[in-house]
Amino acid sequence: MLKLIKFYFSILSIVSPKTASKSAFELFQKVRKKDIRKREQPFYDKASHYTVKYKKENLDCYEFGKEHNDVVVLVHGWDSNAGCMYGFIDKLVAANKRVIAFNLPGHAFYKADQTNYLECKQAFELIINDLSDYERISFISHSFGSGIVAYGLSELNLKVDKLVLLTSPNFIIDIFTDFKNLIGLGNKAFDLMTKKASTLLEEDVKKVSTEGKLQLINYNDVLLIHDKNDKIIPFENTVRINNAIIKSRIESFENIGHYRMLWNDDVINKTIEFVS
Repeated sequence: MLKLIKFYFSILSIVSPKTASKSAFELFQKVRKKDIRKREQPFYDKASHYTVKYKKENLDCYEFGKEHNDVVVLVHGWDSNAGCMYGFIDKLVAANKRVIAFNLPGHAFYKADQTNYLECKQAFELIINDLSDYERISFISHSFGSGIVAYGLSELNLKVDKLVLLTSPNFIIDIFTDFKNLIGLGNKAFDLMTKKASTLLEEDVKKVSTEGKLQLINYNDVLLIHDKNDKIIPFENTVRINNAIIKSRIESFENIGHYRMLWNDDVINKTIEFVS
């Protein structure tokens, strides 16, 4: 299938770069929805579910713990769902945290199966602005979700206690470039695609970075956790982010995987200790 896709976009990029860029951008925003896994299901069984109104579909939000406790917000990654963070829940609640999680637009139970960086950032901001009655707020995010947290918080006037980034992309243009190479998109079509994305974000995607957004956030401390052998997001992203910001440190692991790390006891315990 991938060979056919690459052949299609390589030819279309020559015949009609504009059409190729439009088609590629549509594909780029496509979410590969997956069934809720057995180990994720208890998250939905135990959570208090509520919704926050959004322009397309209401946002599915989930709450654990007591109402007046310090808040910890969990943000999942691309092609995933809030239930993937279930491994953190019981220990956060035991540490007297009020836990908030949500499914990113286009993921899990949403009718739509497309979304983008801007939509997810807007959804994140709506959910954070909807929260009240807390003294301190922290964030635990995974992969694409880490980019969303950095992007969203950079635009919110919020004092953040702790940030835990369980892997993170850095320069957004790298994601576009990887996608370009994956599908065989031509250079001219790629330029048109990135210009469209820049128009959507109202800033140059070639300059948007997690490290840059983090520098705009008022936070107390950052913990960066990453597998040195991560095959999805290179470890070098975390090294660069750590070098670019203050009050941060890296906890590196080996062979815990990109997704499996969310269920790793050492990762969970270090995260809970940090935010507690």
